Amino acid sequence: MRTKLKYELHPLRAPSGWTITINNFFEVDFNPETVEWFSNSVLLGGVRRTTGHCFDSRLEPEGDPDGDFIIEFLTIKYDNKGKPIKNSELPLGQYRTKSKEDFIEQIERFMLEA
Repeated sequence: MRTKLKYELHPLRAPSGWTITINNFFEVDFNPETVEWFSNSVLLGGVRRTTGHCFDSRLEPEGDPDGDFIIEFLTIKYDNKGKPIKNSELPLGQYRTKSKEDFIEQIERFMLEA
């Protein structure tokens, strides 16, 4: 049986077709006392294989309560077996914010528009 975590995962509205591949983003206020809950190399990551759109996100510098939430938006191509094609990543842009709410809004907006 899994141990119950102190905090729940943060709610995220993911439209049909999207797969959340990594979710280490918890519903906890972001401050110096809780920064360990934001100390993962990737906080949220997702992919929409039909279009190749994807995103990865992190806190930078990792574990820094004064850091920025960063989202990398990109596309990736897949072969006919559904495997990612090596070196096919195409960066679409990056977004930086100090606001946890803005961070989630930008990810949800990208998923709706991609």
